[in-house]
Amino acid sequence: MVSAGTGDSDGRECPPAAGLPPAAWYWWLPALTVVAWWLADLRYQWASLPEYRFGPLVVVLAGFLAWERWANRPRTDVPAPVWHVLGLALLGLPWVLLAELWKHGVARAAAPSFALSLGCTCFLLALALAVSGWRTVRHFFFPLLFFFIAVPLPNTLREPVVLALQSLVASVNVEVLKLMGIPAVKSGHLITLSQTQVGVDEACAGIRSLQSSIMVALFVGDLVIRRTGWKIFFGLAGVGLAVLGNFVRSLRLSLAAHSGGAEALHAVHDSTGSLVMWVTLIGLALVAWWVTLLERRAAAWQAQGRKSGDRTKLPA
Repeated sequence: MVSAGTGDSDGRECPPAAGLPPAAWYWWLPALTVVAWWLADLRYQWASLPEYRFGPLVVVLAGFLAWERWANRPRTDVPAPVWHVLGLALLGLPWVLLAELWKHGVARAAAPSFALSLGCTCFLLALALAVSGWRTVRHFFFPLLFFFIAVPLPNTLREPVVLALQSLVASVNVEVLKLMGIPAVKSGHLITLSQTQVGVDEACAGIRSLQSSIMVALFVGDLVIRRTGWKIFFGLAGVGLAVLGNFVRSLRLSLAAHSGGAEALHAVHDSTGSLVMWVTLIGLALVAWWVTLLERRAAAWQAQGRKSGDRTKLPA
């Protein structure tokens, strides 16, 4: 006698259905609900904060990174224990409650969006553990981490970075101007020259270009660089190029203000910013090419060493 769903009328066994187990498909609905909830909240921040207007692009890039990993996902993963799943879900619940109470009781600021992002991340990880397991979570963790580039940082985390970069750029700028024989005095994030003052605002301090450089470095590094150490180096190179480029931008504006006053400064402001952005991207492309070249050479040397070792082995 043939059991239902395992054979046909002739007694022949039917092949199992391809894809996920039937129970796994029920987990897609809560996962999509969490993602839609998360994106709906972030859309407001992306529209109101100019430095996060690139948020939709990060969504596309994170989706591409996840899709690129899909073919190599773990096929033999085992769902995690129930207490792992419940633990992550309970860990995310206070963040979500705090975020919703803050949004409806105080204001829709960056801090509640960041808290909601932490809660939604815990929920998604819990769902992934329930359906697949820890190996799958580790396999897809980087695209989820990459998505946090589009999550606005709370002011308590963001302001120290902004102020430190503004102070660094202004201090180095003043010292270089003095070496060039141009009198300059630093007052906070202002550079006082003989004719006018140059303010090192967030744009000149490199906040937006720093975010863009980190996004490009992480995305390109994950696709073209294989070794973890080189990926970290490439990410740090992106940060360094962004800071260096914005120092050059600030110095160029200071020189223009020294020679032609405020009118000359405004005349070159936008063009200098665009030039620095393109130079930073070209610099990242050159660093990526150099790192991949080193990786290919290292792989060739390792392969040659293995062949030499095999030739020196004597038969037993």
